[in-house]
Amino acid sequence: MAAMIGSTAPFDGQSQKWEEYCEVLHHFFRANGIDDAGRRKDILLSAVGSQTYSLMRNLVSPAKPGDKTFDELVKLLKDHFNPKPSEIVQRCKFNSRYRKQGETVMEFVAVLRKLAQDCNYGDKLSEMIRDRLVCGIVDDRIQRRLLSEPDLTFDKALKLAQAIETACKDVKDLQSPEFVPQYMRAPQAVHKVYSKQTPYTQQNQRKVLCCRILCRTEPRDPLDSPQEH
Repeated sequence: MAAMIGSTAPFDGQSQKWEEYCEVLHHFFRANGIDDAGRRKDILLSAVGSQTYSLMRNLVSPAKPGDKTFDELVKLLKDHFNPKPSEIVQRCKFNSRYRKQGETVMEFVAVLRKLAQDCNYGDKLSEMIRDRLVCGIVDDRIQRRLLSEPDLTFDKALKLAQAIETACKDVKDLQSPEFVPQYMRAPQAVHKVYSKQTPYTQQNQRKVLCCRILCRTEPRDPLDSPQEH
């Protein structure tokens, strides 16, 4: 018997979605050429873990999990772990999402794709994501450029938004101090330097000032005046 490629881990409902677990399981089946539905069911029941197996027993009681088909068991747990959300609520979340501060264009689009999963937009999905990208980008430069573009598709909007985002970042980097020549930088504030006066200097200044005042205000002694001949 050939060795199995990969492995199957127990399902952890706290950190994983049931759909994601099933996707990994299907890749395991494909990699190992497991097409038989009965064998797929047995692998699921033996790999899913004790807690999930007990849950399946409770959900199918009084029957046993082994009495159900693989597809029935997958749907059973899907309905339990991920009940269908309200389409109206999901669309409201999608249409009220704006790009957050520090969020890149690609990060914003990734969030929009995730929010749109349960909106049931069908063949209008790309168009709806395009509209939300333009309306929720929160950047006047990108928004004006996208709105001025005729026949704007989602792919074109994404490329333009990324190009403008990259260009703005490059300009900001080029304007950093390490790239700007010294003569083009803003002049620094010039601080006045005041000489510190010693007590001796201050005392002399006061004496000079007093002498000047006395010379101007005190009457001169007649004897000191020159006599007229």
